[in-house]
Amino acid sequence: MLSPAPSAELTLRAALAAEAQGDGAAALTHYRALLNLIPDHPGALLRLAQAVRADDPAIAIHHLQRAVQGARRLGLRADAAPLFAELATLERAQARTTDALATVRSGLAQCGDIAGLVWEECECLRELGRSAERAARLNRLAALQPNDAAVLAELGLALIHTPSAAQAVRPLRAALALGLQDADLSLALANLEIRVGDFAQAEPRLRALLKMRPDDLGALAKLWHLLRIACRWSEAAPVQQAMLERIAAGEVHPALSPFTLLGCEMSPALLRDYAERHGRHVDAAVAARPPHVRAVARTGPLRVGYLSSDFHDHATAILMAGLFEAHDPKRIEAYAYSYGPTGDSTYRARLQRAIPNWHEVSALSDAEVAARIEADGIDVLVELKGLTYGERLGIVALRPAPVIVHYLGYPGTLARQGVEFLVSDAIVSPPDSDTLYNETLLRLPRCYQANDRRRLRPAPTPRAALGLPAQALVLCNFNQSFKWSEPWFRVWLRAIAAQDDAVLWLLDPGASARAALAPLIAEHGVTARVLWAPRVPPAEHLARLPAADLALDQLPCASHTTGADALWMGVPMLTCLGDGYHGRVGASLLAAVGLNELITDSIEAYANRLHALLLDRARLRDYRQHLADPRMLDLFDTAAFTQDWENLLLDTFARAVEAGAPDPAA
Repeated sequence: MLSPAPSAELTLRAALAAEAQGDGAAALTHYRALLNLIPDHPGALLRLAQAVRADDPAIAIHHLQRAVQGARRLGLRADAAPLFAELATLERAQARTTDALATVRSGLAQCGDIAGLVWEECECLRELGRSAERAARLNRLAALQPNDAAVLAELGLALIHTPSAAQAVRPLRAALALGLQDADLSLALANLEIRVGDFAQAEPRLRALLKMRPDDLGALAKLWHLLRIACRWSEAAPVQQAMLERIAAGEVHPALSPFTLLGCEMSPALLRDYAERHGRHVDAAVAARPPHVRAVARTGPLRVGYLSSDFHDHATAILMAGLFEAHDPKRIEAYAYSYGPTGDSTYRARLQRAIPNWHEVSALSDAEVAARIEADGIDVLVELKGLTYGERLGIVALRPAPVIVHYLGYPGTLARQGVEFLVSDAIVSPPDSDTLYNETLLRLPRCYQANDRRRLRPAPTPRAALGLPAQALVLCNFNQSFKWSEPWFRVWLRAIAAQDDAVLWLLDPGASARAALAPLIAEHGVTARVLWAPRVPPAEHLARLPAADLALDQLPCASHTTGADALWMGVPMLTCLGDGYHGRVGASLLAAVGLNELITDSIEAYANRLHALLLDRARLRDYRQHLADPRMLDLFDTAAFTQDWENLLLDTFARAVEAGAPDPAA
């Protein structure tokens, strides 16, 4: 590592010879002698540090810091990398991760992108919870070591938790192709392949996993989810039965989120029980704090923080934009904590204008975001993701505000640390349903779903431009295919089969799902009357909706934003009242526009009502006339909703103040 004086050279040779002979004690004696000659000799200091690190890490760190200084004095570059890596590793072991990151980055500046140093940097970033930075540096490490399966696997797993999740497919496949044997990694890849629509890769991967591990609930659940999305219902049924039997027996799997189960025919009580077990399992690996921020009465407006990754052209922003704009600054001082995309978008710009206290926190760790929220003195934190993809519930687990509320993102109990309240209404959560939730319910006096009366209401697209028959009776369903099921699909097909001029207009689920549905559609003799609508941008979607005469809802997971879209554009919707929150949203929407007669209570009643409506075209026209100006309807009264929302938050915080200081032992 250096060119020592002759006496120092002899001492170094003696130390190396002793090491070669396995005489560690003699080697250390020679290294100490060498330090008498060259006090900052990097190699000697490294060996002394390695000798004492287990018994006296503080001394070891001191030796390594001196070694680094010696390396700088000597102008060492790549040869100094082990010194920085060793020092950073030791600092991490002493819970000094911030110091370790500074050390390794100093080493990178001196030595260049040495793979070992980049790996150590990634470990520091992992411990600090800085996921986006870590993914970027793992990408660099993969470029340095393109055939290292472990590095590729880490890169893929890191990317899954970023907005660039789709890019994780390539490194995960490469890691497995290089021979890495990891069932959990294969499951993560299959789940990602389902999300990007590559069923041809995901399905054999899942079946291979189940062949190796027949009892793997995660693989079983992902296979069921794939089959449901692909509308292969006869194949999905036995898989669902096996999955539910294991869930009922008390099994849990981290890869099976309760969110996936919203499309499953299961009792609300079993869904709640699974959510509780899953929450405990996931929370066991999440840093948490007991309640520690006291609710203190304010003389000024209530400070309300909104936490989400969806402050862009997303359903959450579309629904809530009017609420943010309608906030009374004398009552509410709003803050946004955004960890989603930062690119330009119409709704992102609109929300930034509405919420002046805007914080971009995607690059921060959960602990850093929580510290920011706590420093801002937030009284009520509104978490908007729930159990949906991209959530960062680790932030709320740190309890950075005295009151933490979940709203809108997830239609059911979260059963996660830190979330004390869940916003609902009397229809989606009737009075006898409180036992289905771990959270305290906060019921709004109107439909729980915010809507924006300033939302674009474009001119209708002519039917001819949409490929729809001009004089047909058009029934539509624009929900994702995972919400569909055979019983409901048969109801729709029987309805149009009974009316020669009726067509069924559905969101295109893709070629494989269309192929799976073709025999069922042909069985009813309506192949030419089932039409597929492509996926289009939101404005185009709104413009095409008025071409439909009636929107069709389904269970177990009802229409949410999809239903509000239809009503906003003047299209009535037929729904059925489900058992849980997620199955009752359509009913709440209809009640809020005064169309309660379109709410049924069973699939049989739904089928009968649909048949009657197809025979009573005048009634359908009356419904459309009722919806002609949605701004006059309660569902779209943004000002009144905002007042109710603010009252709810103010009342909830006032009760927290009355309850006194949090109990740190709680």
